[in-house]
Amino acid sequence: MAEKKRKEAPAGTVKKSGPFKGSDKNGGREIYTYKIKQKDGSWKSTSSDKARADYESKNGKLPKDVDVDHKDNNKHNDRKENLRAMPHGKNVAKENVRRTKGK
Repeated sequence: MAEKKRKEAPAGTVKKSGPFKGSDKNGGREIYTYKIKQKDGSWKSTSSDKARADYESKNGKLPKDVDVDHKDNNKHNDRKENLRAMPHGKNVAKENVRRTKGK
């Protein structure tokens, strides 16, 4: 019996996996991982914060200095109505105010 030959993925092919639990380094926020096929045939791996990836899939790519903010401050609530774009500095200031009120 002849062996079936697998079709080779073209360069630029993206394979998305996840979401996976993030590390302590990112506060345990969920992430997606991506494998991207390179022109030389190798695969490059990268990851993205789940909330940012979900927001960008609905609203378009955000600049690097813009964060995705959770309106209710619950990092596990990634519903689209709970996410909004916010400049990084403003998001950090919001988090600092929230943390000092909690003490």
